[in-house]
Amino acid sequence: MTNDRTQHALAILAAIGTGTVPLDPFTSDARWWWNGGLDLPVAEFAALLATLHTQTESGIAITTGLIMAQDDSVMIEATSAARLINGRIYDNRYIFLFHFRGDAICEVREYSDSAHVNATFDLAA
Repeated sequence: MTNDRTQHALAILAAIGTGTVPLDPFTSDARWWWNGGLDLPVAEFAALLATLHTQTESGIAITTGLIMAQDDSVMIEATSAARLINGRIYDNRYIFLFHFRGDAICEVREYSDSAHVNATFDLAA
């Protein structure tokens, strides 16, 4: 059984596959942190994701695994798969930690293989 916060977090991960991140589930000061060296306002992360999406043939498929919710946080283990237009294959493993303030997401902490991201995508694009 999942709660509303878990559903919000799962909806964000599903949206990643389309190259969009809806901003309405987030607080106005929400941030997206990634262990590869990013700590951005969510709107800036959404713009970066849209750029990365243009490098894929059909988006990034996110498959979720273990989900845990406690207090104001939801943790989701996930994997991804994508074929890039340059022929590279992107497949990564993640831990996403969503923090909530009330019913809105105030922070996402994304842990993944940052070397694989850097080797696969053109982050300067």
